[in-house]
Parts: sequence; structure tokens; C-alpha cells
Amino acid sequence: MGVDFTVFTPTYNRAHVLGHSYEALKRQTNKEFVWLIVDDGSTDDTKTLVDSWIQENAISIQYIYQENAGKQRAVNTGIKNCSTAYFGFLDSDDYYLPTTIENFKKHFVEIQDNRRIAGVLARCGKPDGQILGNSHIPAGPFVMNFDALYRSFRFLGDTCRAYRTEILRHFLYPEIEDKFILESVMLSAIDQEYDLLIVNKPYSISEYLSDGYTHNSHQLYHKNPLGYALGISQITISRRGIHRQVKYTVMYTVWCHVKRLDRPFSQVKNKTMYVLAWPLSCICYFLKWPSWMFRNDAL
Repeated sequence: MGVDFTVFTPTYNRAHVLGHSYEALKRQTNKEFVWLIVDDGSTDDTKTLVDSWIQENAISIQYIYQENAGKQRAVNTGIKNCSTAYFGFLDSDDYYLPTTIENFKKHFVEIQDNRRIAGVLARCGKPDGQILGNSHIPAGPFVMNFDALYRSFRFLGDTCRAYRTEILRHFLYPEIEDKFILESVMLSAIDQEYDLLIVNKPYSISEYLSDGYTHNSHQLYHKNPLGYALGISQITISRRGIHRQVKYTVMYTVWCHVKRLDRPFSQVKNKTMYVLAWPLSCICYFLKWPSWMFRNDAL
């Protein structure tokens, strides 16, 4: 099929774990891909390490360094510099299973004529192979909108995703001063317009780090209040049930008032729900719910 697939990894001071991703990519059964690494201003020896891998010439590697600007800008840089038709996400503390790229390519051939399908969603697993999250969904592959997947099966867990690059270019992250934005700003926006090919099998393995996003979420939100607000605003229009819409509308309203963000009404996606949920939002604000939003020690 030729080189039509990019494996994208944003990284920041992850030289100590990137080797897992590299070794796994060298073991791929299909090596016709480009590993695009966007280094978001690392101060460790990431560049030296990647340069040594480029010299090995075991796989095709494209390395881009940028001044530290946050993961979302690294993602935008990767998408803008991608020269292949398909774009797979691989975090710096994850690694692909040996047949992942072969499988992704096979799936894209299967869906190439259906322009309503934005990409492929597979599962993430633990190092022991167990799926992260609930596994009680059809084995697949099957086509479904992600919101419908959540409603039908109460889907939980991290995912391993690859998309048509041309679609991602229409959903780039907004350029704001905050260095962190919830993934929902991009991925949930895509879910509003497109379906996905769902595969209930692990295609990547996740090894969470103590200094990663997952373990420091509340601190990240407090340090990047607008980025978090934009993310939960997007969730307010997801089609995953009225209770979820109400919950995140209230959270959005409370957060904007706690953080004194400007123009909360103009930035919320679900304006009708914002107005209807206003009394409940006021009650939650005075009761200080969710409590972590009011905690100074979260920083």
C-alpha cells in the first residue's frame, strides 16, 4: 500500500520512556509508516536520542522541535505537517502491539468508500493485555457513532485511535494561551459529525506515569482554566444523555464563576441548557460542588 500512515507522538521530557514506543514500532509487521515526533520543548536528551534512532534507519522518523506551547499545539503541528492519508495517535508512554499498523491499514481499506466514517477506534490495554475499561461491547469491527456507543454500552476506557488526516485538519485545537486543552475539544467535535469503525480489541498498551496528564488532572485544570472550560463546554452538546448534558453544563457554569472567566454564555456550546440549568448551577456554586474546583491546594 505504500507509506500512507503516520504514527504521531507528542512528547515533553519523555526520553526515559520513548524507547518503549520505538522498540514496539520496530516490531511492527507492516513498516510502511512514518513516526512523526513533535517535541514540545523538551529539556532532556530527547533530541539526541531521536537523532540516534534516525541514524539507525530501522523505521522512518520525522522529528519536529518546537518551543514549549502545550500538547494541543503539538497535536496541531503534527496534523499540519502530516503528509500521509491516515494519522494514528500514540502517546509517549504508550506503545503499539506488533500488528497494530497492519490492522489500522486493513481497516482503512475496508472503510475507504464510506466518507461518513472519520477513523478507527480500538482499545488500550494494560501490559498484561487486559482491556482498560469495560469490555462488554460487540467484538467488532462495527460502525457506530461514539456517542451512540456510550449510550448503548456505557463505554468506558482509553482508546487507540487513527483518523483520516483530511478530517483532522478541519478540527484543529483553538490557539489560546493555556497550554492544556481537554481532548474533547477535538475528538468530541468530530464525534458530532462522523462515525467510527469500532474494534473491541487492544491495539496499544498504556503505561501511566506519575508525572503524566492522568495523574495530575486537577492541577492541570486549575493551571489552564480556559482550556478546561472549552473542553467541558464541548461535552455539553455530546449526545450521551440528558443527565450528562446537565452535569457538564453545571460544571461549566460553576467553573467559569470560580475562575472568573469572561463571557461564559458566549463560549458555552449548549446555550439552551446553560439557561435552563442556571438555578441548579447557582445552588451547586453556593454548595461548592464539585469541591475540587474550589480547592486552592489543588495547585
